[in-house]
Amino acid sequence: MKIRAIRLKEVGRFSAPVALEGLTGGLDVLAGPNELGKSTILKAVNTALFLPHTSKKQEIEELRPYAGGAPLIELDLEVEGRGWRLRKQYLSSRSAELRDLSTGQVSRGADAETQLAMLLGGTGHFALLCVEQGAAMASMAPVKTGGQTFMAAIESEIENVTDGSAARFVAERVKSELATLLTSHNPPRPTGALKTALDERDGLVKQRDEAQGRLERAQMRLDELERLRGELAALSDAAAMAERVRTADAARQAFEEARDAREKYSAAAAALVACERQLGAAQTMLESFERRAGDLSRLETTATETAPLLADCEARAAACSARTLDARGARTALRNALTALERDRKALERSERLAELTQRLDAARAAHTERTQVIEALAGNGAEDKVVDAARREAASIARIEARLTAAAPRVSLAYAPGAAGKVRVDGRPLADGEMLQPTRPITLEIAGIGVITIAPGQSDDVAQDEADLAAHRRTLAKLLQSAGAATLDDAERLLAERRDGEARLSDATARLKASAPEGMDRLQRSHAELAAQAAAADALPSPEGLEARAAEVMEALGAAETQLTSAEGAERDTREELVDLRARATGRAAEIEKLVRELGTPDVRASVHLEKREVLATAQSALNAAVRDAAAWREKAPDETSFADLKRAAAAAEDACQKARNDLALLRQQEAGLLGELKTDRADDVAARLDELNDLVARAEARCRDLQEEASALQLLAQELDASAARTRDRFAKPVVERLAPYLQLILPQARLVLGEDLAPQSLERGSAREDFARLSGGTQEQLGLLVRLAFARLLADTGTPAPLIIDDAVVNTDDDRLMRLFQALQHAAQRHQVLVLSCRQRDFDHLGGHRIALSTWEDARAAA
Repeated sequence: MKIRAIRLKEVGRFSAPVALEGLTGGLDVLAGPNELGKSTILKAVNTALFLPHTSKKQEIEELRPYAGGAPLIELDLEVEGRGWRLRKQYLSSRSAELRDLSTGQVSRGADAETQLAMLLGGTGHFALLCVEQGAAMASMAPVKTGGQTFMAAIESEIENVTDGSAARFVAERVKSELATLLTSHNPPRPTGALKTALDERDGLVKQRDEAQGRLERAQMRLDELERLRGELAALSDAAAMAERVRTADAARQAFEEARDAREKYSAAAAALVACERQLGAAQTMLESFERRAGDLSRLETTATETAPLLADCEARAAACSARTLDARGARTALRNALTALERDRKALERSERLAELTQRLDAARAAHTERTQVIEALAGNGAEDKVVDAARREAASIARIEARLTAAAPRVSLAYAPGAAGKVRVDGRPLADGEMLQPTRPITLEIAGIGVITIAPGQSDDVAQDEADLAAHRRTLAKLLQSAGAATLDDAERLLAERRDGEARLSDATARLKASAPEGMDRLQRSHAELAAQAAAADALPSPEGLEARAAEVMEALGAAETQLTSAEGAERDTREELVDLRARATGRAAEIEKLVRELGTPDVRASVHLEKREVLATAQSALNAAVRDAAAWREKAPDETSFADLKRAAAAAEDACQKARNDLALLRQQEAGLLGELKTDRADDVAARLDELNDLVARAEARCRDLQEEASALQLLAQELDASAARTRDRFAKPVVERLAPYLQLILPQARLVLGEDLAPQSLERGSAREDFARLSGGTQEQLGLLVRLAFARLLADTGTPAPLIIDDAVVNTDDDRLMRLFQALQHAAQRHQVLVLSCRQRDFDHLGGHRIALSTWEDARAAA
């Protein structure tokens, strides 16, 4: 069998339809990056070949894309030179279809699955030859996984198969018979008939021992019955029973009287506590009321005493404020005089600076005028570097896309018949005779009196995308030219050159303006105007010497005024602080007095409330006295904890004694009845006779066990001899696989020999005189040998007329460069006899493999697109 094409839709990462077409049936290679979907392709092939379309296994659910869907898989197969197309859909839209491409005959559903199984001749060998990632060493035993196809291929290569089959039959029969007697454990354990015989013997021995024990226990029961009847007589005495009841009643009555007295004492004590709480609450309320009434009286007295002090302080504060105001006025007058003198001094300095500012102002005005002219010229020029650069890029993109569209668009021309000119219109205008149209989008030709012809050029995804990109680039270019103030790209280039020249002139004028007016033109003009206005009155100023003398006099007078003001302000501050304190305390007292009056009421109300609270206190005291007397009376009657516990224990002990006597009597009567029943059973079963019978049965069972053990020993000896004979024929049975493995093995590991086990799985590797277990080889070597063994199996199938493809999905990941090249040689050699499909993400490494390169493409099938 060969795979000629693989097509998928809604399988794993392939939501859209994809296909692998043009597989040669030799060495086909799909190399691509990670997450291309190579493993998904292998899983899809396995699913279509091995699982029916009705399957609901988890691995099928795992093929469903995250976005949902029903996996659709189509394979083109070649079986014995005849083409077949297998199509399966899983999950929500299950279907199966097998089409004979030579006759067109189609099988569907279960018929398709049955015919597929007949074509493949079993699926086990296909599973063995599909090597997934990380699985190069898994499932390499064709006897277990390849089924009858591999066994038939091997046996067709071996002479005297009948003898070998007979030997295997005898060995299996011996093992089967031995398995009915012994297990495969080391050491072997009894099973089947032998275990049954041993179990029966052990059971009989156990029954014999039990019968012997029953005989001994029957005698013991007779002795126990005599003892029980003596105890029953003692417990059944009427006088003793009456005395126990009387003692229990007296103890219970004493305990109940003591418990009643303690409960009443507890109630009286609780009432006493409640009365104490009520008395405390009444006492607290009375004390609180009296305390607040006293506070109110003290506050009213203090308010009356402090009123004259507050009036005196207010008068002193007013006098201090007047003195401070006079001193502050004198200081202000002196400061104003000093300020006027300072103003005259600065006026002299400003007259000197005026000449300098006049010169700078003239230069700044000239630079400012030039700068304003340049800015006005640049304001109408929007051709910035970034805008023009973007416009250039957009124009280049438009040219490229228009060239692609023009090359892909059809050409339409019209030649009018005589007298028909102008009867065909396009977009509302007449089409000229011989005019050439090259539409990239659908156009409509209107023919007067006849109808409308619509010409729709073939639209692919690439053309639609180009048209959308072209429109977007044109819109972007128009916006860029509009922002630059240009109609065309050439206008924008000219405006950009003019802008660069203006920016250079602007930079020079700005530098000159900054040098003449570093703080700005407006600031320079204001400074010049201010100095000019002040300089106009400078002729009336005194001389510098007169200014210095007058300033000294004013400073001396100002110092004296400052001292006088400081003294007045200190006195005013102290007086006001005293006044604030007196007012705050008076306000606080007034608030407290008002609050207490609201709470306590007028003097008459306070007197009435005080009398009521004293009466409540007296009532609570009387109730407490009565509760104390009641609690004292019950305390005398109630026993203490120790006495009460003694009474409780005495009552419980007396009751327990009565109950124990009743329980013991019932138990003894029950035991008596049980012993009588057991003795009756012993007499009915005739235990002595049963013991003699069991002794005979045990003797016969031991003889049966000896016979079966001797049979098992004989079968073990025969099995050992048959195993030795099978070991001698094992190499001859593995010979067809080893012969086909040898050429591949010599490419990778010269002078090495791979030893196969009974199930033809790799067992060990011989290199020279050394023999290494397969499981102890390095991961890379195991990986390589696993691939070579599969090549040998595939070669054997091809040589025996049942070829199957070997599919490898990144199965060589731990191989060095040298061995990888040798593996490539082995794959190239194998592809001459059967199909080899390689799926790999190591693109550069697999360039050396050669073979036919295949690639994913879009599946154009209409049903897949649906």
